[in-house]
Amino acid sequence: MARIYGDDKLKLSYDNVVKFFEDRAKKSAVVGDLSAVIYQDKNPELAINRDIIEKKLLLPKLGIDQSSIVFDAGCGTGRWAQEIIPYCGQYYGADISNGFIEIASKKFKSYKNAHFFVSPLWERKILSKSFKGICTHALSFGVMIYMNDEELKIYLDILLHLMSEKALIAFREPIGVEQRLSIIEHFSDDMEQEYNAIYRTELELLEMIDSVFNHSGFSLKESGDVHSAALSNRSDTKQKYYIYQR
Repeated sequence: MARIYGDDKLKLSYDNVVKFFEDRAKKSAVVGDLSAVIYQDKNPELAINRDIIEKKLLLPKLGIDQSSIVFDAGCGTGRWAQEIIPYCGQYYGADISNGFIEIASKKFKSYKNAHFFVSPLWERKILSKSFKGICTHALSFGVMIYMNDEELKIYLDILLHLMSEKALIAFREPIGVEQRLSIIEHFSDDMEQEYNAIYRTELELLEMIDSVFNHSGFSLKESGDVHSAALSNRSDTKQKYYIYQR
């Protein structure tokens, strides 16, 4: 199909999203773990630069220490896990892709505080896990664009129920700059595979978060752009971060 602007009725196919990530997991053997999750198959230098800048910006804002219990939503191949696991008390990484979880589990198998599992992030079975209600930190980096609106609301509610009384939730999310952008069954020349995602506007995204977080005690403490214009190769989307705390 195509890149479609403004239509909030279009929906993502769960099967297409899963297939995309399983194909990315397979491609990691060729393009590397970093490009596999940053989607820069043909420009690995850009993937490296984006990774460095994102971590330099966001890692100090998290305040991770040995008392931290961290939930990493959409952990992928462990791009952020390598910055968190050696310094936190317990780490729980979830991803929709079996392939990604296999890669991450092998990579961090020597760490007793690292736990990985496969699950859609909007499945309430996550709340049956042992870390319900005790997480001091949640990382939600680039996952909400792969959820339909109803799934996103469930996911946000799940995050709330995972968090401890005093906690921090960090979002890093691509957004539509001027209007909502739905990418449905669109072939990406950069990745040479079909891509599906919903880029909500900042207003849409924050309204949805606030509708779920209302009366939870969480409030937006900080937000901003992740990358400079030089590192953003799209004019209609960009990466933003949002830090919520209570």
